[in-house]
Order: sequence, then C-alpha cells, then structure tokens
Amino acid sequence: MAFTSDQETKILAMLSAFEGGQQVDDLPLATDTVQDKKIEVFDDITGASGRMDLRQAVRMSSAPSCGRVWNLGNSTPKAQGWFGSLELLRNLPETLGLGCYLVKNDHSRRKLDPTNHYRFANGETAKLDGSMGHYQWGWGKKFYLAIYRIGNLLYKEVSLAPIPGQYNYVIPVASMSAHGFAALDRTTGTLASYVNDDVNYRGGDSTDWDGTYRTLIGRAATNKNTEYWRTAARKNGSGWLCCTMRHTSVVKILFEIIFGTQDMQAGYNANKDADGLFQGGLGSGVTNMPDWNGYNGYRPFLPTSVGVELGDSCGVSTYNVLKADGSTHYAAPVPVFFGLKNPFGYLWRQMDDEFVRCNADTSVTHLVAPSIYGTWTIGNETGMTAYSTSPTKGEGYIKTLSYDNLENFPTQTGGSASTYHCDYFWNNSNATSGFRLCLRGCHASNGALSGPAALNVGSAVSDAHVSWGSPLCEAEEDWPVVPVYAPVA
Repeated sequence: MAFTSDQETKILAMLSAFEGGQQVDDLPLATDTVQDKKIEVFDDITGASGRMDLRQAVRMSSAPSCGRVWNLGNSTPKAQGWFGSLELLRNLPETLGLGCYLVKNDHSRRKLDPTNHYRFANGETAKLDGSMGHYQWGWGKKFYLAIYRIGNLLYKEVSLAPIPGQYNYVIPVASMSAHGFAALDRTTGTLASYVNDDVNYRGGDSTDWDGTYRTLIGRAATNKNTEYWRTAARKNGSGWLCCTMRHTSVVKILFEIIFGTQDMQAGYNANKDADGLFQGGLGSGVTNMPDWNGYNGYRPFLPTSVGVELGDSCGVSTYNVLKADGSTHYAAPVPVFFGLKNPFGYLWRQMDDEFVRCNADTSVTHLVAPSIYGTWTIGNETGMTAYSTSPTKGEGYIKTLSYDNLENFPTQTGGSASTYHCDYFWNNSNATSGFRLCLRGCHASNGALSGPAALNVGSAVSDAHVSWGSPLCEAEEDWPVVPVYAPVA
C-alpha cells in the first residue's frame, strides 16, 4: 500500500516526535512555584483526557470544594450544573457530618447512629428524653461557604477549608432542634429539644386535651413572644439561642448545593441523577392541614418523635393526624433533610438574631445581630447591623434573594411557586416607622407559599400566636456573618 506525499510527511513528523521524546527523568527541573503550570488529567468515568492548572489540582486534592451554579437569566429554580469535586459533592452530607446528635449545655456532642437515633454511632443506647442532652440536628465539622456572582452566573460553593480567591463565610459546628421546633420545660421555663411525653413538656395549656386525640403533650411549644423564647433558650447557657437566621440560611444553602434546586417543596425523588447526586426536593411538607382552626385552633399536632424512624436519611415521614373517632383527618407528609424534620412549614419560626425596621416608604430594612454572644433586644436597633432593604408594601413570590451576610432576605418579588426561589414574602403592615418581627418558613395552612426562604415581616415585635414556635439553636463558637477573603496562594 503506497502512501501519499501528505501521509508520508505526517508519518515522518510522528517518527521525529517519537525519537525526540524524553523520559520524565530527562526533563529539566521545574521551579518550586505551581503558578502558570498545567498537568494532564484523565477521567476514569468518561475516559477523556484534559488539562488542569497545577495549582488547582493541588488545592482540589488537599482541600477540595464543590458547588452548584445557577444561570440568573433563567427563571428555573434548578441549578445549571455542578462544579468542583464530584466526589465531595456526592459525599457532602457524610463529609460535613450532617445528621442528629445529642448535645449537652456545654456544647459537647455525640453523634447518633445514622439509621437509628435511639443509639449512638458506637452502638450504645441513646435516650432522646433529655436525660442525655438535647436531641439536635446539625453538622459535626466547621466548614466554609462562598456565594459569588460571575457575569450572569451565581455560584454557591462549600469546602472544609477556606476557598481561595473568594469571600468565605465561616460556619462553626452548630445544631438546631431535630424536630424543627423546641419543647418547653414548664417548671424552669427552659427551651429544650426533647422527645418526652411528660406533662411538664406539654406544648400548650389545654390540660383538658390530655389523653385525647388533640393532646398537646409531647408537642412543640408555642404562643410565647420572641423575647420569651430568647430568654428560655439562654437558660441552657452561653451560645444557645432560639431560631436563628444563621441556622436557617445554612439549611437552605446546603439543600441547594446538595439537591441542585432552590425549590425545597419539589417532589421527593429517592433516585440519584446520572452523576450520582441528589435531585428533586422534600415534597409539599406539612403545609396543607385541612380546617386546622376547627381541628385544634391552629395549635401543634405533630409529636416530637415524628420522623425519628428515618434516621439521618432524606425523605417523607407520613404521620396520620387522627379525629376523635380514630379516622384520619390529615396524612401529614413530614419532610426530613438528613434527619432534620420540618425544615419549612408546620409552624412559623420566631427569629432570635434578626428583625426589621420599617421605613417611610413602607419598605423594611433587615437588622441582624453581628455576634451570637452580643446583647440585643427585639425591637431595639442598638447592637444590630442594617443590611438589605425589602420591596415596599405588598406581597408575592420571591424573585431575588440576598445571600449576603447569610441574610436569606427578599429584595424583589415577581416569581411564582415554580420559578426562582418558589417561596413567598409578605410585607403588609403598611408601617412607616418602628419595628416588626421576622417570621420564617410558614405554617400548616400556607401550602405552596411555604419554604425555607418564606418570610413575613408584618407582625409586631411583642406578638405571639399558637401557630408560632421556635427551635433551640446553638453553636460551639461565635458565628460572624461578615465573610473573610481567602487570598490565592
């Protein structure tokens, strides 16, 4: 077979390249810097070769990061894709230690078995009744979040080490009530995360309901104003609070990174996607209780033990809310996020570290406590830091949300139940001065309006209601909300 002149030229070039090839040991020594150097990489899954900056390769091997990216030009709540370490993203819940713990007042904690919360990870028996600590959900490792925009793309990134070239939020080891809401020790007035059916932890004062289908024993505590919850939480010691913006924002952001969507109410899907990643959402949640007022006057109806059987997994735990005759009034689909029950819906959350100032144009400005150890009072701006400002009087589905300073705060409406953040914002007080509460997450009658970004800023700071409660929250060290820049090495 004869070659053409063009083919002969190519063959000679190949031979020349082969003869001029060098072994690795024959190459000159490189400088010690990794800047401006590239290496060849091989993808075991696709079989494709590619190039990578050496500096990036070194960082990804020693301190990998991962995340999701959203195209802000699209209205879909779904991420455009993932980036960084696929292995880390697949295993992020285990890497961060997401799941349930028993936490004592000194912030020492023991991990519960991920498949059975009635024993510890080492197999020893665990009690959730308060005798061994608070039944909490959280993470066992400090980590770092970076949220940044490049052009029309929004990146949400997480790592166990500071992310170079970005402003990092330092997230300390922390936890919140595993039920999503706390109980109240009615003898001491202490907020507690217990699964305990003693009358001392009755969720309300309706003693005549004890032993009936409407019992409040073993239910979340409600109907106290926010300052009461703040005081009750601090009776556990320093670093204990009622519900915080910090905890709820991290839950939302981690969900978005792990599941790849801003719609937590999307239908639950037990199957992973083609990349082995979580997809879908946690379902509608406990947000469609029929005739709640007629059933028990908008009071809590879920036992604090609900969902415990799912351990640290994700899914939906169905609890049948019964009528007097034993028939089912509502099959409540309790959402579970790696062991955290009710990350949205069921009861409104009263917030410890945030409230809003009402402005002359009827907008509100978000006020945030800069330290969990600071001294502040709900309704007094002293000691608070002002951040984002909301739209003026009105309501609607959230289109734009500020993640700055971990705010999780609406700055523009105009979305829907299936676009952008898929959650609702209410600013209906028409107040032009004074202060209002931040109420988060919605309650059991809010339906598709609900979600981890849902926010109502219409209530007076002294208000309380039987459908409002708060989880017990803690962190083992201070938790600033100002990000810190990590320089590129």
